[in-house]
This record gives sequence, structure tokens and C-alpha cells, in this order.
Amino acid sequence: MAHYNTTSRIVDGKHVPGIYLQAFIKNGDHFFATEIKVYQDSMIDCWGLETVEGFKEKVRQGWVRTSLPDGALVSMMVSSINFTVSHVSGGVKPAEFIKEVLDEIEELNGRPTSLNRCRAALETYKKNKSEKHKELVAATYEAVPEHNRCFLGDMDTGDFEYRRILGLPR
Repeated sequence: MAHYNTTSRIVDGKHVPGIYLQAFIKNGDHFFATEIKVYQDSMIDCWGLETVEGFKEKVRQGWVRTSLPDGALVSMMVSSINFTVSHVSGGVKPAEFIKEVLDEIEELNGRPTSLNRCRAALETYKKNKSEKHKELVAATYEAVPEHNRCFLGDMDTGDFEYRRILGLPR
């Protein structure tokens, strides 16, 4: 998970640590490159402080976006730059971005993330290769945001061991 992108806010005189992730806000016909701030107390600032459920709804409604359509007009407010994009590729799927935000909340609270739980499930499976443990590997693997699965192994192997065990294509 990210550690270089820290932020915080003050609530009732107390410091609430957080991190920020990059995304877009679609406001009218414009897309705004912005920071989505995720806090230890499970509040998420996406141009307004939201609960986890409120944030999920903002993603479902398309207010918070992780990719852009061709022809999108984008504003970068910090530098007053506007541009139109073309030949757009990539981007994190909305459901996967939600998983990433939930993982960040877990990490901020010192709890295991989906990566930690998946690695632990693999270790359990290696000790006892039962169908039950394989199903746990599958469930925890699915819980890891797709774009972070490459971090399950080392630089060279990525998530290959998990895919092999689960019979998934490379």
C-alpha cells in the first residue's frame, strides 16, 4: 500500500491520519483530477466527507471515477490546466478502486489488508492442501484489488503461484 501520500485532518482537536489516492470527479461535463482522501476513521473525502457507504454510492453514480472516456475535458485545479484527452486506455475498475480504499482503511488502522489475508490463506493451504483451504485462497484472492494482485508475490513471480493453485489463466 502507499505510504508517501499521507494526509490528515483534525476532528474534535484530534489528529486523524489518512492517505490520498488519485482519481477524477465528474462534475457536470468536466472531469477534475483530484485526491480522494481516505482517513483512519473510515471517512472518505471525495469533494465532501462521506462514509464508506456514501463513497461507494458516489462511485456507483459516477461522481468518483478512475478512468476517462475519450474526449473528456479534464481540469487540474492546482495548476489551472485544462485539456481534452484522447486514446484513453487503462484505469482501475470502480469496484477494484473501492476494494483499494477499504484496504487503505484497514492499513491505517493496523489491521490486515486483503493482501495480508490472501498471503495468510496461501500459507495455510500449503500446510494443508484441502479443498476448504483452496476455497479460502480463492475468496481472499478475489478480495484483493485486481491491480494490486501483482504484489502478492515477489517482483518476478507476482501472483503466479495463486493463479496456478486456482487454475486461473496467466
